[in-house]
Amino acid sequence: MKAVLLDVMNDKVEVVDAEELEDYYKLIGCRTIEIVNWEIMDRRFDIVCDEEGLFFENPKISSIDDKGNVMSVGNLVVCGEADDNGKLTSLSDEDVRHIMENIKIVPTKFYPDGYRMICHVNP
Repeated sequence: MKAVLLDVMNDKVEVVDAEELEDYYKLIGCRTIEIVNWEIMDRRFDIVCDEEGLFFENPKISSIDDKGNVMSVGNLVVCGEADDNGKLTSLSDEDVRHIMENIKIVPTKFYPDGYRMICHVNP
């Protein structure tokens, strides 16, 4: 299944193949994940987030809303919305382009040079 990995820890973005729950843990690099259904600039996606990210000092923000409020921290994987059976779905090429267009380099208090994060993310 085609998904987009935003690796804020290494400041990189890549299209990845993720099929199983173990894939998300490995890609994100954590032990606890959360799956949320949010909009990225008016299009809905399922986003697999690092649920442990806030346990670390000065966590790296991975997504912000339209007003610059923090939506998630740590690495994340963006997938297509779950099907009727609850299984996450693959992104289309157009979905990937849309997500990439909304990834911007944003400076923060603790990282003033900035790094990549997804902007315009809303519940």
